[in-house]
Order: sequence, then structure tokens, then C-alpha cells
Amino acid sequence: MKKDLQRYRYINSIEYRMLYFDQFDYSILGEIGYKKSRSKHTGTINNIIIMADTETSKKHKSKEGEYNANHVVAWTISLHAERHNIVTLYGSKPSDMIRCLTWIQDNLEGDETLIFFHNLSYDWQFLRLFCFKHWGIPVKQLNTKSHYPVRIQFENGLIFRDSLIMAQRKLEKWASDLCVDHQKAVGKWDYDKFRNQDEPFTANELEYIEYDTLAGVECLQVMCDKLDCRIFELPYTATGIVRRECIASGKKNNARRTFKSIVPPYYIQEMLEKVFHGGYTHANRSVIGYRLKDVDCYDFVSSYLYVMLACKFPMEKFGELPIDDINHILDTADDHAYIIKLAMHNVELKKDVPMPVLQFSKTLKRLNTVCDNGRILKAEYLEIYLTEIDLKLIVEQYKFDYRIELCYTAIKDYLPRWFTDFIYSKFEAKCRLKHNPDKALYSLAKGNANSCYGMTVQRPVDDDIDEIYDYGEMMEEGHAYIMQAVEDPEERYQQKYVDNMNKILPYQWGVWVTAYAMENVHKLGSMFDHWYYSDTDSVYGSGAHLDEIKAYNDHCIKALHDNGYEPVEVNGEYFYLGIAEHKPLEDEYSEFKTMGAKRYCGRCKADNELHITVAGVPKKGAAELHNKLRNFRKGKVFHGTVTGKLTHQYIYESVIYIDEHGNETGDSIDLTPCDYKLDDTERMLLDGVDTEEYSYQIYEE
Repeated sequence: MKKDLQRYRYINSIEYRMLYFDQFDYSILGEIGYKKSRSKHTGTINNIIIMADTETSKKHKSKEGEYNANHVVAWTISLHAERHNIVTLYGSKPSDMIRCLTWIQDNLEGDETLIFFHNLSYDWQFLRLFCFKHWGIPVKQLNTKSHYPVRIQFENGLIFRDSLIMAQRKLEKWASDLCVDHQKAVGKWDYDKFRNQDEPFTANELEYIEYDTLAGVECLQVMCDKLDCRIFELPYTATGIVRRECIASGKKNNARRTFKSIVPPYYIQEMLEKVFHGGYTHANRSVIGYRLKDVDCYDFVSSYLYVMLACKFPMEKFGELPIDDINHILDTADDHAYIIKLAMHNVELKKDVPMPVLQFSKTLKRLNTVCDNGRILKAEYLEIYLTEIDLKLIVEQYKFDYRIELCYTAIKDYLPRWFTDFIYSKFEAKCRLKHNPDKALYSLAKGNANSCYGMTVQRPVDDDIDEIYDYGEMMEEGHAYIMQAVEDPEERYQQKYVDNMNKILPYQWGVWVTAYAMENVHKLGSMFDHWYYSDTDSVYGSGAHLDEIKAYNDHCIKALHDNGYEPVEVNGEYFYLGIAEHKPLEDEYSEFKTMGAKRYCGRCKADNELHITVAGVPKKGAAELHNKLRNFRKGKVFHGTVTGKLTHQYIYESVIYIDEHGNETGDSIDLTPCDYKLDDTERMLLDGVDTEEYSYQIYEE
């Protein structure tokens, strides 16, 4: 304890400065403490928070259609220990950054050191060849997908970690949400400037690169404080933050025993992954491209958390059921879960159904389909896996002949009490912190609540991704050196999922969450005279039936009450899970237009401004509409130079080289503005399917 106090006083006596990397006394780092690793090996980990970052420049202006090699022109490394910013080191050449990291590691007493990058995948591309040259290829690496490493470990003990995947937000937003002392110095770096590595930095440029990594280490310190852990104990992902607590709670309540009793064999798991669908997002085909007046939006409050507390889920192993009548399934759906492989013939959407549910991408086989923005209107034949909840919606919406190819069933019941109590506690914590001045606490509580669903739908066995560093034929073909490891999938499922003592949440629970949520969206949509658009947990429309919505909300409150959960009360304000909520002005639009799923625009009555939601276009792209809804139309181009949307082109070099201006250059990424052209979904007028028999309030442009 005395030694820890001495260390604390010594570190905090160091005056913080920003220094060129070769002007720092690295021997100071010998006073930094280290801890014994909790992993299987017996090494030690340095108890210091380090954030690194690079800034890059193009070599010259690219010609149209040409990609431009880039090089690092600035880098910083901020060191923070004992709640104190020690130093920010900087330089311009990547080889110097590698030297600096080597000196840091050599002067620290522990065996391993974590170096965080906020968006490691970008910085890694520029630093790869320099790391290989000085340290050799990584001895361990964890990738989420091609080009996206989240952890890279070298033989010398340096470990690169990605903080973006944990924060789930840009550094500017992360620093703002956590209210750290140093905020990102937005606007003080000119990204369009062509720079060489020998050019001096301006005061603004130095402040920009300094505050990037200072904000980063301070954010990491806040995360450690709020999670009551040390830097090397931080989880990799946002979901991982709450997963640890959930596992600890589950182990106290014999959750592993429940999991083992219902975890399906591999062949059932394969079916479950075919059954799973995401949130329901769709636009009414009859109003696409039209200007609509006076549109209201109703949002569900924590839609997924509500169904996890109020609905019943498969609570035993699935067993095969020979059956040829879907009516038996529908009649017993309240107490039985079903996995159904359905072969459908002569499929046809019924009259007056504006928002179809059959998803083209989930069909296994199909013949002569006609689609509405990915949803099936008509088909001669298709095969699809469904739950009993999906089947109920399909029977309501479609006429078809059928054959049940396979059917498996399990008894349904409420989720285990320990888990629903855990979910409710996270929702309650979020509510209680909503108006708390400590934004960091609320941000974490909100993320924890949202992660309760995410934990249930993680694939039981992720793909193993190996990065191949052996140049040669792959190099010549321009590949990313990423390939999947080939293993027996059933064996991996058994070892990494079924036999894994930390696995306590069966995947099928998450499958049923999204099925229930889609059903609820369709219930709410039916309570409008005109249903125009939906996105996962929201309905946009006109002519809301307020009495029906109130009855639905009352049902939600009662369903929760029946399972032992009441609304959360905070200083006289009540928070209700699952209800459809409408905020006056904020959820009211004087005019609205959709061009298809994830493509809509509305003028909000609260500020009389146009707001867009277009997949692939930042919100600020609304400026290109010049405050006129008629500009939101087929063929409209949102320019990358305005929206800030960039496309990535990975550039690989066989060796490090020095360009004509003396710039050290390795692999790089070329970021170029990316335009987005808005298109619409063609309206389908089908024989036997009336799609236009509605009296919508349509106003031609």
C-alpha cells in the first residue's frame, strides 16, 4: 500500500507536456506499476493507459477513377497513469512511431502493454509494414471480419487494441458523452492539405493531434472508473461490458444448468440461424415518391426489452413433430414454440395489405417471385424457415397453398427470473440516470440496457479469421490477406458454445425476440388509417386510432404486471416498457416522403427543418435538399464532399519505400468522397393484387 501511494505521488508530480518523441525521459516509465495477468500465461501487464493515433495525407490530387497512395504525416501517443496525464509524444514518420512504442515498452517493467487506437483498422493499415520490419509478424490477432482487427499482439509484448468497437461512437461523441477534460479539437486539421513528413506543424495542428489521444486516454479512464476495472480488464465490445455482469449473475442462479437443458444440437442451430430475421423496416409501396402531409410517428419504448420481460420463449429442447396442418400450430402457438420449414405454392398478397412481411432474402428456394423492396408480393413457389409468430402474420397477409417440410416444437414459458430481473434492472438504471448530470453514467446505462438483447443474438460460433502475412500470389492479386480458418463447424459449435462455461443465453431466445417485435410493429401499424413507413420499432402514418393505441399500451402494462414488473417511477415521472409513445411536435411531420426502406425525409414540426434517414448518407446530407422536400426524389445525388461520406480503397505495397519528397510509405488506405444516388422502389401493379385501393392524402409535387 505504501509503495502504491509513493507511485501515485510520483506520477502525479510529473508536469504534463506535449513533447517531440525523442525529448522525453522514458526512464520515468519504470515507476509505472504492473499487475499479474489473469490469462492462462504467467506474464504481467503494465497498468498504464495509452492511446495512439495517426494522421495521413494523400501524395497528390487523384485523377478521376484513380486511387492515390497515402502516407502518415503525424502521430501522437498519450500516456496516462494514476489518473494523471503524463505526456503526449508526437512525430511525423511511422518508423519513429515504432521506435517510440519500442522505447515505451522497453522502459516499462511489465511484460505486456496495451496500446489503444480509436479505429485500429485504419491506423493498422498504415503501420503494418513498419511493425513487421521492427517486431516481426503478430503472434496473435483477433479480427471481427476482413480488415477489422480488434486486437493484435506482438512477440515483444505490445498489444494493439481497438477502442471504437467498445465505444460504438466516434471519438468526438465519446469524449462529449463522457464529459472528459480534453475534447476533440474539431476543425483544426485540414484534411485536404497535402503534407510531407518534414513539414513543421502549426499551433492548431499540434493542438488537434494532441487532443485526439488525450481525449482517448481520458475516455478510457472514465470507462475503467464506471466499470470498476483496470485498463487490461476492459471488454472488447460494448456488449461485452454488460455480458460480464450477466454471466456473473447467471452463474449465481444456475443459468448454466438451464442452458445445458435447452441448448439445441447443431442441426437445429443451423435452422435457427435461418429463422432469425432483423427488425422490420419497410415503406408502403403505394406512397413511395409522394409528398405526404401531417404524418405522425409512434415509437415503442425499448421494444426488445419489453418482449423479453412480457412474452414466452422456447424453454426446452426442440423435438420433431410430424404435422401437415398449420392450423394446429396457430391454435397452440401461445404455449408452444415452432421451427417450421414451409413450402409455399401460388403465393399472393391479400388485398389491402400495405406492408408485407415475407422476406425475399430469407427464402431458401423461390420461383417467379415479384418483390416490393425485398418483401414478396407474389411467387409461384418458395421455401422458408419460420417461427409460429411469423406464420401467424403470413397467414393474415397471404393466400397460398403449402406443405410443411419440417416442424420442431418446444414448450414456451417466461425467461428465467434471474435474467428478466437483470434486464429490468438495466432498464431501471437507464431511467433513473436519464436526467442525471453525469452524462457518462447515463451513456453507459443506456448501452447496458441495449446490450441485453444483443447478448442473445450473437452467433454461437463466430468465423475464425486469420490474417495472412505471407506475400506472394495473394499480394499480386491485391487481396487483403484475410481468409477463414477451415474447421469442422459442428465440432467448433460443441467446443466453443455448448461446452463453454460462460455460455448461458441460448440463441433461440434472441430469434423469438425479433419475431415478437415484428408482430408488435404490425399490430401498431394496423391502428392507423394509413401506414406509410416502419423502421424496427416505429410506425409512421396518419389517422392514428388513439383508443386502440391506448388499449395496446394498457395491455403492455398489464402483461408486465402479470410477470411481476411495474413501471419505473423517478421523481413522479413514470417510464413504461413496450408502450407506443408519441411526443407532440418532435414526432409530428408537416410533410413526409419515403423512397423505400431506410430512405425517408420529413419536416419536423418542432423546428420546421427537413431531416433525412438514408442508409449510407450522414444526417447532414439534408442540407443538399435546400429545405425543399421536392428535392428528395429519385436520382437525387448526395455529394460526398458535402455529406462527408468516404469510400475506402486498400492499397498494398510489397515493401516500404521513400517517395520523391522523402516520405516513408507503406500500405495505405485512400479515402475519397463518395456520392450517393437516391433511387426508389418501382411500384408493382400485379394481376390479382390491388396495391392502389387506398385514399391516402397524397399531394403531387
